[in-house]
Amino acid sequence: DAKGGAVLPVVSPRDGTVIAEVANAAGEDVSAAVAAARSASDAGAWAAMPATDRGKALHRMAHQIREERLDLARWETLDCGKPLAESLADMDACADFFSYYAEIAPKALESESLPVPEDGVSSHLTKEPVGVVGCITPWNFPLMQAVVKVAPALAAGCSVVLKPSPWASLTCLHLGRIAASSGVPPGVLNVITGGPPGGDAGVILGQHPDLDKLSFTGSGPTGQALLHASAENLRPTSLELGGKSAMIVLEDADLESCVDWAMVGIFLCTGQVCSATSRLLVHEAVADRFLGALVDATRHRLRVGDPLDPETNMGPCVSREQLEKINRAIESARVEGCEALLGDPEEWLSPAVAASGGFYVAPQIFKAPLESSLWNEEVFGPVLAVHTFSTDDEAVALANATCYGLANCVMGSSTDRVRRVSASLRSGVVWENCNQPLYPSTPFGGCKQSGFGREYGHLGLEEFVSHKTTISADPGFCWNWYQPSTTPDK
Repeated sequence: DAKGGAVLPVVSPRDGTVIAEVANAAGEDVSAAVAAARSASDAGAWAAMPATDRGKALHRMAHQIREERLDLARWETLDCGKPLAESLADMDACADFFSYYAEIAPKALESESLPVPEDGVSSHLTKEPVGVVGCITPWNFPLMQAVVKVAPALAAGCSVVLKPSPWASLTCLHLGRIAASSGVPPGVLNVITGGPPGGDAGVILGQHPDLDKLSFTGSGPTGQALLHASAENLRPTSLELGGKSAMIVLEDADLESCVDWAMVGIFLCTGQVCSATSRLLVHEAVADRFLGALVDATRHRLRVGDPLDPETNMGPCVSREQLEKINRAIESARVEGCEALLGDPEEWLSPAVAASGGFYVAPQIFKAPLESSLWNEEVFGPVLAVHTFSTDDEAVALANATCYGLANCVMGSSTDRVRRVSASLRSGVVWENCNQPLYPSTPFGGCKQSGFGREYGHLGLEEFVSHKTTISADPGFCWNWYQPSTTPDK
């Protein structure tokens, strides 16, 4: 509970009803959480524990998540609106991340012997926990976005203050409970909730001077503000921000699989994915055939509705504010001359869904001019912008013509050609003949205004590690640098 007693209602995007309340943390609550993390870090019990023993606690957390996967998934769906099948997959991924870091950390954190060119001298590199870490996470993958930060941070021996989005916090509170029951000492993982309206815990945490590291996933403007705060404290910061990713369909691609991957790239999580391929570049030789197949598949395969209904494969937006933002982008697309390919959006919502009070939106596919807002600006919704190209060089130029650099994908039957196109794309991730798959071992992150730093894989662990170089000489060793003068005294 917040010390001042303030609470924040949890509104389910499924039907607009309040399903819970969470503490709306204020400055004193943030400071208490940071102080608890600092105390745990300074005490050193968790940091000094062998990585294999910390790994046992992480394995227990993974086991507990698997045991509770259905309950956790239901809370996730009620909280952020994604279909239950997606939430179940997310819970499986969360467990896998804890297991992965439990397994790789002992070897990855071993000290490394360094070669030196001098007899009597040796050197080694030690990897130590960076200290107290602030993690600020978004609402689209509430538990998973928290876990990809918390799991490597705990594996490295850090203490963590986790601040989830005020729009989706419930499963992160369960994560705190699971950590405590799995043997993670008090103060090592602290979860604080709250935010607008009526609170600004995320801003306060991001500005706190006693953090040793800040890790943020979210919007570009918020990331920039947090980076300014970190600059004042000379604090290392990793940012995973927005994107306007492109999917390139070459004329020799397998169009049937491309249709499926295009739908995954824009309709997964109702398009509220930072790496969503919201720009579709199709070779002009196959554009009509491919777009016809995509429109047909979307009309017959995409089912918008109650996210708890097993038949639903696209749920509501996370909030009324997000719904209004997406609808404004759709209206702007129409005003700017984008050509809608899916017809009347009203046909997508059944009367029961439309009357539910939930935050539902129909999918949209537009042919978009290159100068349109839809082609250039992140919507964060199920809205696809389509354009054609005639050469590989043109496709690469169009894909790279964005301020973002998170991810792209290339589809084609010639491996060499796909690799050539892939190598020319400026993004932290490129998918070849697939779209959106990520695994615990595959580093993820961007460039340009999509941020910097990496999550997942060994690089995700390195984000929470401080490197110490030790140079040791044998007892009695010296350079004899300062010799008596060979010139007689005058």
